[in-house]
Amino acid sequence: MPTISDKPQSDRLKESVAILKKLTVDLGIPYTSPEVQELKTHFDAYIKDGICWSGSVSFAAYGRIAQVILPRSSKKTIEVMLKQIS
Repeated sequence: MPTISDKPQSDRLKESVAILKKLTVDLGIPYTSPEVQELKTHFDAYIKDGICWSGSVSFAAYGRIAQVILPRSSKKTIEVMLKQIS
């Protein structure tokens, strides 16, 4: 069951935007791709309501899977690790 975050909304927003920028600008994955939009759905709930989540998002079209942790603690940052699908 999702838990509610202690991390300030401004920090959740800043971290989420930075990750989306890395995916879309740095790695060239289109913002409108289903993979980015699925990840964004989790970010939106995390930013707006502080709903923590951990799980994976398939980036199979790019040969990857994203392991995601949206933490409760303000001492931890969002983790998104893109792992190669073997």
